[in-house]
Amino acid sequence: MIKPQAPLHLWPEKPLVAPDREEIKDQRVHSVDNPSLIPFWPEAEIANGASTLIFPGGGYMRLSMDNEGADLARWLNTRGIAAFVVKYRLKEYGFPATLLDGLRAVRLVRDNAAAWNLNPNKVGVVGFSAGGHLAASVVTRSDFAVDETDPLRHVSARPDFAVLGYPVITLEGENSHAGTRKNYLGGHPDQTLVRENSLQYQVKQDTPPIFMFHGIADETVPIANSLMFFNEVQKFNKQSELHIYQSNIHGVGMVQGQGTISSWTQALELWMKQNKLCCELK
Repeated sequence: MIKPQAPLHLWPEKPLVAPDREEIKDQRVHSVDNPSLIPFWPEAEIANGASTLIFPGGGYMRLSMDNEGADLARWLNTRGIAAFVVKYRLKEYGFPATLLDGLRAVRLVRDNAAAWNLNPNKVGVVGFSAGGHLAASVVTRSDFAVDETDPLRHVSARPDFAVLGYPVITLEGENSHAGTRKNYLGGHPDQTLVRENSLQYQVKQDTPPIFMFHGIADETVPIANSLMFFNEVQKFNKQSELHIYQSNIHGVGMVQGQGTISSWTQALELWMKQNKLCCELK
């Protein structure tokens, strides 16, 4: 068994886009033309077969690859969980390309589960802010637009669990994040498209267990996003949790010393153990 160490292209059957416009500015990745997975592996003696796809935030304009990506991946590794930070396409492409990247990421990991010694029934997604919108889209729209020419079309894209940090959920009304909506759907999107991508309307009976957290006074993405989504989730899945913290911080990620919201990973670890989603040894 050889586990890949270098980034994996999400669409290996397609030619790479050239020239590649991707660049790093202010420690964030911009203008992704060739989406990929960056693998992080736990030590063999503690690996438990669970895996996660991590979608960093950044308003569909950029990707916070460290604070909301690699730092969490390493934390998950110490708990036996394989992690893949997803570098997905952004505003230069928008919907549906971004959603298709998210779905392909799940399919790619699940398709390689046996080769990589992973459990195909413990593939989760994690997303922050706009990355939370993408993760929640993958959860609720896993059967979206299956391309009959896709070699992985028969592999399920439905995650087995999800973790959403201060997610953008709605693209409607006063609780939407205008920048995320514009970058994802364009400047003047059709209202039907806006509603379809407002994910409180997309929650279905097969919703997997979901862990959510949000600052009650988040100054960027109102907490109403998490409340409206969780209100629908709890109708179908009683293994889910929503944690609300006394904080106005958006984008906390793995930063410590920001009050009680910095303890969200402790709550996450307890939730995963209780629901036997990961963290236990084989």
